[in-house]
Amino acid sequence: MRITKLHPITYILYYVILTVFAFLFTNPYYSLSLGIFIIILIKIQGIPKGFKVAVKGFMIMGISITIINSLISYKGDTKLLHLFGNNFMTFEAIMYGIVVAFSLILMFLVFSSFNQVVSYQELLYIFSKKFPVVSLIMIMALRFVPMLSTRLEEIIKLQSFENKHLKKGFVNKIKGLANSLVTMISWALEESMITAKSMKSRGYKTAKRTSYLSYKINRIDIIFISFTIMSSILSILGLIYGNARIEFYPRIGFSFSQFPLDIYYCSFLLLLLPLIYLESKEEMVWHKIATKNHNS
Repeated sequence: MRITKLHPITYILYYVILTVFAFLFTNPYYSLSLGIFIIILIKIQGIPKGFKVAVKGFMIMGISITIINSLISYKGDTKLLHLFGNNFMTFEAIMYGIVVAFSLILMFLVFSSFNQVVSYQELLYIFSKKFPVVSLIMIMALRFVPMLSTRLEEIIKLQSFENKHLKKGFVNKIKGLANSLVTMISWALEESMITAKSMKSRGYKTAKRTSYLSYKINRIDIIFISFTIMSSILSILGLIYGNARIEFYPRIGFSFSQFPLDIYYCSFLLLLLPLIYLESKEEMVWHKIATKNHNS
């Protein structure tokens, strides 16, 4: 039970803005600030099961994106390595790949934090009455990454226990990982079929959906939304004026000495603080309650 509970639509609006900003803001100071904020927030909320495995997977994907982009994109004036013909690996292409990969990792972290505060029932409560199919697809997408990471972790543990007698080596590890991925996909497909049959038998989308949940927009929601909108508008103005986004081609238009200490960056930092404040306050209140019960 949460002491300070915002309306689900408030959380959705806030996290949608964070996701969009994670993709659009390419200034390293903005991206690093958002990354630090999300990591602190997830730490306060509690690290979900399978989170570390999923982070490793996204890091591998990010490294792959960086390598592929540097090999197929030949834009940029700073040539580092001759590939073939008149094509060169450029510093700008490598940095662009790193920024894109980091943006994907940020979006994953935002979704992980979102899953900690908004349940699937709350999402259905918000969207299912008007958009039943869209809400179902959105919920499945949000559930997809953490579910698969948990399943993969369980399969790897089981296979490592059963195959301890096998010879170790790089090739055997690759084969074992491939078998684990095949098993995970088969498991996910089987579960999706069971879920689809269950929902069909229960008459999903055949009539107007009712819910036992009930939420009202409170004063704290209005304050939170107003603050979020105002700080987001100033942050977007920073994006329009070029403070929050950098150019990569033909040369990177950024230097770490150019610290964006202006109203736009300060507004972006303020946008990140309210949820940390509420989660920290929640944690301290529950800690005081637990300490009081323990002493009594």
